Amino acid sequence: MATFSPSPAPRRSSRNKVSTTSRVAGNAAGRVTSRLATPLNEFERPRQREQGSVLSGMDIDEGGSVLSERISERISERISTRTSGETLYAKSDQLAASFYTTLPVELKQILKNADFFRDSYTGDIDTLTGFALVASAQTCFVWQHAQALKGTPTCYIFSCPQEPNELHAPFHALIPHNASREPGLILLSTDGKIRFWDSIGIGLAGGDRYVTMKLELAPDESVTNLLRSDPQTYVVSTTAGNLFRLTLTSSGGKQHLTSHVFARPSQSLSLSRLLPSFFSSGSAPSITYGHSRNISAIALGAKTATGGREVWAVLDTTLQRWSMSPEGWEQLLMEDDVLGLLSTAVRKAFGSRVDADDQKVDLEIVDLAVDGEALAVLVSYAAVEDEMSMALDGKTVRRVYALVHVTIREGKFVSNAVRSVPYQSTLNNSAAPMHPRMRLGHEGAVVCVQFGDAVTFCSRDVDYRGRLELKSASDRTLGVGAQDDGPFLVMTAATMMKVTMNLNAVLAYDMENGEAKLVKSAMTQAILFSGLPDNPLQFSLPPDFDQGSLMRGAEQLSQAVLESDPDIIQKNHDLGAQLTERKERLSWLIRFINDNAVLSKISQQSRQKLATDAEKLFASYQLWMRHNDLLATNPTHSILNDAVHAYMEEINEGYHEDIIRAFFRLRVADIGLLIRKVGEAATHAARLTQRDIIEFLPEANGIVLTALNSSFDYREYNLQVYGIDLPMIRPWSSKPAVIDVVLGLFDATTKAVEASSGTQYAESESEPSAQLPSLAAVLFTCIQERLDWLGSGVASSEPGTQRDREELSKKFDMLRPEVLETLRRNGHAGAAFALAEKYRDFSGLASLCHKDAVYPPESNPNSLRIQAYIERFKDEFTTELYRWYIQHAFHDDLDFVSVHEALLQEFRTALDEVRGRQTLDNQIDTIVKSIAARLTEKPALRNIFKDLVRGLLQGRALSIEDAIDVLTLKDNASSVEDFATSLHLLARVQNLPEARAASAFRTVWRRIYIHDE
Repeated sequence: MATFSPSPAPRRSSRNKVSTTSRVAGNAAGRVTSRLATPLNEFERPRQREQGSVLSGMDIDEGGSVLSERISERISERISTRTSGETLYAKSDQLAASFYTTLPVELKQILKNADFFRDSYTGDIDTLTGFALVASAQTCFVWQHAQALKGTPTCYIFSCPQEPNELHAPFHALIPHNASREPGLILLSTDGKIRFWDSIGIGLAGGDRYVTMKLELAPDESVTNLLRSDPQTYVVSTTAGNLFRLTLTSSGGKQHLTSHVFARPSQSLSLSRLLPSFFSSGSAPSITYGHSRNISAIALGAKTATGGREVWAVLDTTLQRWSMSPEGWEQLLMEDDVLGLLSTAVRKAFGSRVDADDQKVDLEIVDLAVDGEALAVLVSYAAVEDEMSMALDGKTVRRVYALVHVTIREGKFVSNAVRSVPYQSTLNNSAAPMHPRMRLGHEGAVVCVQFGDAVTFCSRDVDYRGRLELKSASDRTLGVGAQDDGPFLVMTAATMMKVTMNLNAVLAYDMENGEAKLVKSAMTQAILFSGLPDNPLQFSLPPDFDQGSLMRGAEQLSQAVLESDPDIIQKNHDLGAQLTERKERLSWLIRFINDNAVLSKISQQSRQKLATDAEKLFASYQLWMRHNDLLATNPTHSILNDAVHAYMEEINEGYHEDIIRAFFRLRVADIGLLIRKVGEAATHAARLTQRDIIEFLPEANGIVLTALNSSFDYREYNLQVYGIDLPMIRPWSSKPAVIDVVLGLFDATTKAVEASSGTQYAESESEPSAQLPSLAAVLFTCIQERLDWLGSGVASSEPGTQRDREELSKKFDMLRPEVLETLRRNGHAGAAFALAEKYRDFSGLASLCHKDAVYPPESNPNSLRIQAYIERFKDEFTTELYRWYIQHAFHDDLDFVSVHEALLQEFRTALDEVRGRQTLDNQIDTIVKSIAARLTEKPALRNIFKDLVRGLLQGRALSIEDAIDVLTLKDNASSVEDFATSLHLLARVQNLPEARAASAFRTVWRRIYIHDE
């Protein structure tokens, strides 16, 4: 999904080097030489927008499948038709966009194959006549859009006046007649050719009967705008700064069209304002001014006291105010350059987001509209070139848009308010080129701006702003119609939409929390309406949001889904389906965040909040499905039901008609608190029914295991999707109360199983005995998770965490061997070994390996396991193994273990003197050089010593004779007691043949003598 609505227009290289002959393709209103319009040979066609997705992992029980598109489409389809039978495309508190009507068949066929980057198209929705039109460079289509609501509309087709290159669609205006008569039509090419039809009914016969005329334009002059003032009067603007009046008159029963250029200003106005247009004539002269006189926009002003009309024009950064008299003459009332005024207003409103250098700001007036006594001026300016001016997709933002409301005070322009427009352009244009245009609605309270691939809505009186963005790169906006009190009508190449504004909600926009609400609104609409297959809209974040608003908006939406907000989650009596819909909503949310490339802007704590909400919802879904399976067996009692009732009563929500369904609809965020009630519910059920608690433990254990294991599985699967950096911050799944519940159930199950020896409950394959391994695994997971959190840098700043961690670590060290032994004792030795291995509990492994016959070693059933652990874990295991032997020295030969440990410690001391990592051979050489230097001259003995050292370093146990060799071949400069140790070992050994023992004695004494010499 795209992030910013890209702009159709690359920047000009220089503001003052503009040719008045430059022509552009696109909307006919975009013929101006503008930073917003793009010559075709400079325009690079974009590729289709990539619709990437992020694995949601919502359904881990189904193999971690991606979000089901079909389910999402069905949900969206239900939502789209639940409001007054309309097909909704987007809806927020302030705005609702819905399907209005289709385009005529003849036009749809043309637009279906249109290339909006190569061919010029323009359009309009005329709310006065009730007709709409779309024109290409060759053909104009006109139809009554209201008629399309009842059936197939009649489409009137006309040929357009041709310009030499046939590149541009014509300007157009419908001529209103009375209600019983179809309107007329004016088409005007950029080079001034006019075709006029008194009635569009002629279009049914081919439209060949028309009146033609041509404006008197200079060779390098082009038309830039055509505006209807009243049914008889029309205004044309040009690139040369000229305004023409077209007048419709009736003579001899026929309509005629005449034209004349506006009179040049009189010398009564100030010379500084009027110098560029001081010389005037009845025709349009060639323009020789040193700066642009291009009129980029014109707008109708107030009616004059004499029955005439004011007209406003934009000449580059200059505003002109004209009066058109009903007698046929015009007068320039005011002309002023407002660049400084607008630049100051924008900079004051947006601070550091606007460059301090006016040259770099490069502000341009794009359009204007008259709102009573004020002007709404649409401007664009260059974004500040820093990290904040980067689009969400990583491309540099090019132009930023704003609305400046201007009034006249004591003959001067004054800025009143500045509003941000939620649209920014990037260098990677993917919208069909057009000059942005404004429409006022609700008596000026709402300003709509039409861009090539989006329409935006801004409030005049508050900072509200909304946006509708087209999804397909092959679609584009073609026109916007507005009525004072009615909805906006938006026409695209695919459809016509109705956009209804809730003015009360717009005016109630909360500035303090508004940004977060806008973000939440965009996300909400994304998860509600993106799945509609025929929705022409896509949803992205507003371009000027801040990180705080992003995080608050995302968290608020996530919380609303958890609480089944009726604006987001449809009421459904099938709770399983309702939970599924909520899962899909949160999956869409994280997909939206990732598709908009804003996950990096969300803090780790906020990411974990979103992930925790999703995992709780997933766990609740699994718990509900488990409960459904239990209900299918017609149980006489339900621990989950009892636990839910107890919790809901505790929080004073026991008034719901169906309490358990109310919990899963409204309180799934409290699943951690619900778990705490499970143990109590099992005990209470046993007491109430006077039955053994062992009958209720399988369900109680299953509830806790389902909730916690589902959460752990979801979290692990989606770590990358949410960008989670472990450990979790204050994880709900390892709160002390949760740990106590799991430990309590483990103890209760152990006691009940061991008290039921000889019954089916005590069998390791039957519940609840079969649940002991899972309970132990979850218990260890919870404790370790809490230890990880307490040991994190974030937790270290909180008082008491270090003390809590030390206490919990000690308790865990004491608890582990008890739990492991309980598992072994009740037929789950494999699970005990697996847990000890997972948590690298080597003392526990050593203990588990010696629960049966211990000596001689070959009689130990775990002898092969011990050897495997020695090879796998090396010193980490052998150290604990030797310690266990020393602590349990019930046979003389076991003293031999301490000899191994002492030798290994001596080797480590020798290696500590060398920095860096060494290979095994280098380690052996270092040890020999350090503690057996005398063997350098005795290579045979040196090789024997090295082999014995290698075996010890690899974790192999030495025989008595080998150990004696190591002890006596060393230098023993400071450890002569090792000779005594050798003699002691030989004196106590019982399984060594007498001849070998005697030989060994002689060898030891010989080495003692040699050492003494």
